Parts: sequence; structure tokens; C-alpha cells
Amino acid sequence: MQTDLSDTKPSSNKHARIFACVFGQKKKNRYCPLTPRLDGKRALVTGGAAGVGEYVSRGLIDRGANVTTLARGYSQKSGVMLAAQNLHMDLSDLDSIVDAVNSLGTEPIHILICNAGVLSQKSQLTSSKVERTFAVNVLGHHLLYRLLIERNLLAKNAKIVITSGEIYISANQCSATIPFDKTDSTYARSKLGNLWQVAELTERYLNLHPIAVHPGVVASGFTGAKHGFMAWVRSKLLISENAGAQASLIGATQNLPRGSYWHNTLGLLHLEHDDPALDSDSAKKLWDELETLIAPYLHKNTVPFKDK
Repeated sequence: MQTDLSDTKPSSNKHARIFACVFGQKKKNRYCPLTPRLDGKRALVTGGAAGVGEYVSRGLIDRGANVTTLARGYSQKSGVMLAAQNLHMDLSDLDSIVDAVNSLGTEPIHILICNAGVLSQKSQLTSSKVERTFAVNVLGHHLLYRLLIERNLLAKNAKIVITSGEIYISANQCSATIPFDKTDSTYARSKLGNLWQVAELTERYLNLHPIAVHPGVVASGFTGAKHGFMAWVRSKLLISENAGAQASLIGATQNLPRGSYWHNTLGLLHLEHDDPALDSDSAKKLWDELETLIAPYLHKNTVPFKDK
């Protein structure tokens, strides 16, 4: 089975776009084909040992990839992740990211899945004095892929798949200088930032293959309790963690265009010119801000590496 790569125009109404992410998604969710195989390919997955990330890791392993998970914690399921290398990394701690990259060795990386994320319920600052949602969802991933680029660890045409989300459409800015206000709006800004990251990576690194994905609205820890009446409601509307992994697997394995945005039910999205994701000036401004924030860590504790 081949993935349909035709363009789809989303609704021009922001509320309709967000509504459509939940209602009907269980029937429309697109699943990744089992081919092509990934034998001999190396993949990194942030948050890849629990939740949606665990199923991304499983899918990559099933296709033959050598998977390394970079995560704060691990699934309670037994045995599944024994086939992966599991390294500790906390995206809210920039030193932890440097330490994790130092542990990767020199084998080229063909696929990077920036899957991990947080949905903060209250204002929290990291040790770097950065709002936590921004730090994990945007800044931490920026340091990770920039370290991999600087150390020549990404193979030519390596896929960089970054998890965004349709909630981004309700935002128009993303910056470390914006304090936490509400859970949804703070999260939306970070997801817009993820799309801007993909746009800038596409523009700046022609030897890489960045892709943004919307995984769907998943019945995970982000969306409330797993028992009782609300759990029943979620079971009727939200997709499983395995279903939520499919968008990242499609981004990692299928022939999607550089810089594209893949939606779990609509496929490739063709965005209108006034969509906030296409604000190139703001994307560049965010990139410059991120570069300033990671500058003290970019060449910190550098370990030797071999040219590929």
C-alpha cells in the first residue's frame, strides 16, 4: 500500500480546523506502509521509550532501523524496548542534551524524530530560566539537531521529523520572552515554533530533509485521566498512541517533500499564504533567538568524531 501524497487545503476557519482534528479522526487516521525497509539506517527518537514515542520506536525497529531513544523516562511495558539503545536525556536541561549527544558515538544518523513534548498546566521555568513548554518543545530540540549538525553526525539527506500540531493555527508568535499565560495558548505557540523550525531548517540546510507532522489528538497523558467517564469519552474521539505514531513513521519513511507538513487525516497540507506557519520573518527571528540561547552549549564538551 502506498501513501497518498496529494495536497489538501485545510479549512480557512481556524475553529473548524481544530474541531476537525478530533471529530472523525479515528476513521480517517492514515497508517504508514511497512515499506520501504530501514535496514542499516540509524534513528534517534526523543521521548522514544514511552507514549507515542514508544510506538514510533517500535515502528522503526519493525522496519529494520537501529533505534536510539532519548528520553527522561521509560514505558512500564516489558521487553519492547530491549531492541533499542536507551539514553537518558531531559529536553528541559540543556546540559543533559549535550551529555546525551556525547554518548551517541560516531555512527551516522539517518532519521531524527523530534517527538517529545510537554503540555504545562502552570507556569514553570527551567534551570536556564526559560518557560518549560518552550524549553522542551522548541529550544531543547533546536539544541539537539544543531549539535548533530555541528558534529557532522547527520547523514546526507537525513530526515528530521518534528511533531507540531494543528493547535498552532490559534497562535501568531513564539518566543522565549513570552511568559506562560494559559495552557492551550502556551502550547499553541510552541507548535507554531515547531513549524517555523522546519521552515528554517529547510531553508538553511539543503543537505537535510526536514518535515513537520500533526500526529492527531491522542489519548495519552496529555489529555486527562485514563479511567472513568472522561476516559470513555476520550476513547470515542481520540486515537491510540500507536495510531498517533503513524504520522512520524510516514514522515520518516515515505517520500514527502522537504519542508512539508503532514496531517494524520488530511495528508500533505497546502497552506494559504496568510497562514502563520508561513510567516518567514517570524521564523527567522525565532531561529536567531534560539541560536543565541544555545550558543554557550553548542561547542561545550565536544567529543571527537569521524568524517562519514
